[in-house]
Amino acid sequence: MITPCDFHTHTLYLRCANETMTIPAMIAKARELGIRQLGVTDHLNTLDKLPLHHRIKADLLALEAPGLDVWFGVELNFLDCDGDFAYHEQVRDESGFQFAIGGIHGTYCDTYDLRTIIDIQHRHHLATCRNPLVDVVVHPYWFGKHEFDRKGWPWFDSVRHVPESYAVELGQVARETGTAIEINGCANLDNAANPEAYLDEYVDYLAAVASTGCRFSLASDAHDISRMATALTALDVAERLGLTDDRIWRPRTPPLVPAGA
Repeated sequence: MITPCDFHTHTLYLRCANETMTIPAMIAKARELGIRQLGVTDHLNTLDKLPLHHRIKADLLALEAPGLDVWFGVELNFLDCDGDFAYHEQVRDESGFQFAIGGIHGTYCDTYDLRTIIDIQHRHHLATCRNPLVDVVVHPYWFGKHEFDRKGWPWFDSVRHVPESYAVELGQVARETGTAIEINGCANLDNAANPEAYLDEYVDYLAAVASTGCRFSLASDAHDISRMATALTALDVAERLGLTDDRIWRPRTPPLVPAGA
């Protein structure tokens, strides 16, 4: 049996999530859902936002007996195509981030070419795996529909566009580097922009990744308190894939706030 966990959530502090995502509300919702392990991972796209992350950490440290283990993490985004993350060891150590998740958050294309879009995604997934400061590759083949609509492009409505060899290579590199691949509830599994068939197709994609023996991280990627339940969707998919608890990633460090603290 896999322990229910969620290692990708957002807060209101950086205005990425809405006003429902306060630390106390997130803890209460996680407990209601039966989640036993939680990671808080707001975006760090520029270093001037670090003080907002310090507020998150302070609110986490103010928790008393949260009833679940809680970690302080961060989500990273490439600054530009084939660029780097706004993150390094000094930032990690001085801010006290316990783990980092990261990956690509756009197409980095000006004209529509499906193969080029997929190739750029794949290249960034592998680069994320090879970054020693990153623990988890976030939401493979998630796209923001607003970008496609703004550019007048056909929507990326099927993960079957991705060659199986790319899925296998991602799993192999993830296993070699000790990086986990995220099973993301909101972005990939329960995304209203995607057609009904997308979920089964995405599970097939994840099965190809999983065939390599790599590990996975379970995540809601919630930006609204009601969406934290999608962490259980990710859990259901992990079980559908036949994963066992030892194939599920957790941070290497003890929780910032233990369940009974």
